Amino acid sequence: MMRQALLAGVLFVVMILSACGNNSAEPASPEEVQDTVLNFYNEMTRFDEMGKTSLENFNATLTSYSTGQATGKELQKAVDQFQNTASKISDQVSEVKISKGLPDTVETLLRESFIAFKSAYDLKEQASKSAVSPDVTPEEFNAMNQQADVAMLYGISKLNEARLEVGLITSEDGLQTSVGTVSDADAKTDTESTGSTAD
Repeated sequence: MMRQALLAGVLFVVMILSACGNNSAEPASPEEVQDTVLNFYNEMTRFDEMGKTSLENFNATLTSYSTGQATGKELQKAVDQFQNTASKISDQVSEVKISKGLPDTVETLLRESFIAFKSAYDLKEQASKSAVSPDVTPEEFNAMNQQADVAMLYGISKLNEARLEVGLITSEDGLQTSVGTVSDADAKTDTESTGSTAD
């Protein structure tokens, strides 16, 4: 139910912002369209790697802290890095531009993907700020990360549709459920192993 509600919210925002698209620019060449989609994919892959590394470090430190192998100072450092990375990614995603003059279908797919990714990283940033809050339970922390994963997967699916549309991949390649090297299974494991602590 939560996932359906989040996806409905993302789709609502997508419909509104997609309607604001500007197609008055000179049509881009097929090569320019491919380059735009490829550059967008490379940017999202870079953000994905940044987020994965930060979350893995946080998870590892949290586990060590819970078993007495890491100090509160080390945990706080990992939390600060997690928060800083989440905020940085959220800001950088906001700065990604989608070129004008793209075919309507490609522009719509990239806009939908962008909005979903932005929503995902905003949720990750929100989760990072509550990581060690005494007012947030591990279940609530995990729920925020799971909501972010839903938005992320939606963004990935739309990005892969755009890649397919412009010929960067074929239908025989299959549509990945992740960008970069992060698998859906990895993301799920990371999320489920993370919780907040009041200490």
